[in-house]
Amino acid sequence: MADIAPAWVEDLFRREFSHLVAALTRVLGPSKLALVEDAVQDALLSAMHAWHLEPPHDPKGWVLRTATNRAIDLIRRDRHTVELSEAIDAESPALSPAEDAANQLAMMFSICDEALSRETHVTMILRFLCGLSPAEIARAYLVDIQTIDRRLHRGRTRLHELGHLRDASAPADVRARQGSVLSALYLLFNEGYHGSDSRNPLHPAMCADALRLAELLLEARATSHPQVHALAALFCFNAARLATRLDEDGVFVALAAQDRALWDRSLIERGVLHLSAASAGEEMTRWHLEAGIACEHTIAGSVLETDWRRIVELYDALMRVAPGPVVALNRGLAIAELRGLDAGREAIQAVAADEKLARYSFLWAALADIERRAGRRAEAGRLYGRAIELARSRAERLGYERKLKLPTN
Repeated sequence: MADIAPAWVEDLFRREFSHLVAALTRVLGPSKLALVEDAVQDALLSAMHAWHLEPPHDPKGWVLRTATNRAIDLIRRDRHTVELSEAIDAESPALSPAEDAANQLAMMFSICDEALSRETHVTMILRFLCGLSPAEIARAYLVDIQTIDRRLHRGRTRLHELGHLRDASAPADVRARQGSVLSALYLLFNEGYHGSDSRNPLHPAMCADALRLAELLLEARATSHPQVHALAALFCFNAARLATRLDEDGVFVALAAQDRALWDRSLIERGVLHLSAASAGEEMTRWHLEAGIACEHTIAGSVLETDWRRIVELYDALMRVAPGPVVALNRGLAIAELRGLDAGREAIQAVAADEKLARYSFLWAALADIERRAGRRAEAGRLYGRAIELARSRAERLGYERKLKLPTN
C-alpha cells in the first residue's frame, strides 16, 4: 500500500467506490446491496495491492471486472443462486446503453418500497443506482451525513427483510413511486450542475444522465406524464447554460456575466417543446413552476430584459406548491430585481434563521450581493467572508472572492 500515491488511494475510495457500487448494482439488483458493497470493497483492496508501480490503462474497468467476478464467486457459494450467477455471466457484458438505462429506471421504481419514506427512496436511488456518495446526498438535502446514513440503514434493513424486490410495473405502483424517482433525477441533475465535489463541481455527464432518464420515462405510456415533460424542460434549460458556468480559471460565472451567445440553442428549443407538452395536464407541479422560471431566464436577452415580475409570480406559486428555504431564498433574489434591494433584503432575512440555510454558502453570498450593490461594503465583506468559509469548492470560493472586489451598483 505504501507504493501507491495517497491521491490515487483517495480517488479510489472517495470518488470511485459509490460509482462502482451503482454500476454493479444495476447488474445484480438492489436486493444484493450488501454483497455488492463487499465485492467492490474487496476489489479496491485488491487493486491497491496489485498496482505497485502504476495503475492499468482502464483502472475503473479493472476494478469493476474484479468486483463482478468477486460478486459471482460469493453468489455461487449459495446453492439457491446458481441460476442468477449464470445469468450474470451471460448478460452483464452485453447490455447496451439503452438497455442499461431501462434497467436502471426499472430498479429505481422497484427500490421504492411502500414501507419506506420518500426521502429514503430518493437517498437509496442516489446512493446505489446513481453513484452519489452519502456526503454528496447530505449536501443536496442540506442535512448532516448521519441523517443520510440512517436512511440508508433503514433501506438496507428493509431490502434484507424482503429478500427480493417485486416488479413495480403495475400502474398503481408506478403512480405511487414516480414522485420519488423524479425527485432523485432532480437531485442527480443538480449535483452535476453545481455539485459538492471540491475539485470538480461541474459534471455535465450527470446532467446528461438525468435528462436521458427523464426522456426515457416519456417513452412509456405508464410514465409519460406532463410533470415528466416539465422536469425534462427544466433540465434542458439549465443544461443549455453548462458551457458558460465556469470560466477558463475554473471559477463559477454569475448568470449576469455569462455569454448568452454560447448557450445551447438546440437544448433551449428542446426545453420549449417539453414545456409546451407539460401544459397538457391540469396539475401544476413544482417541476412546471421551476421549468417556467428557468425558461424566463433562458429566453431573456439579458438580466435587465428579464421578466422579473413573471419570475416572482412563479416563485410565489412555487412557495405554495413546494415551500422550502432554498425556494424562499431564490424568491428573495428575484424580489430584489423587481422591487429593489431593500425589499429583497427583507425577503431573504425572513428565512435567514432557517437552520438548513445556516451552512448554505449561497444564503450569505446572496445577502452579501445585496449589501455590495447597496454600497455597504463593510457589511458585504463580512457576509462574503462567511460565504467563503462555507464554500464547497474552489470554484465557489474564488467566485465569492471576485464578487467582493466588484464595484457597487
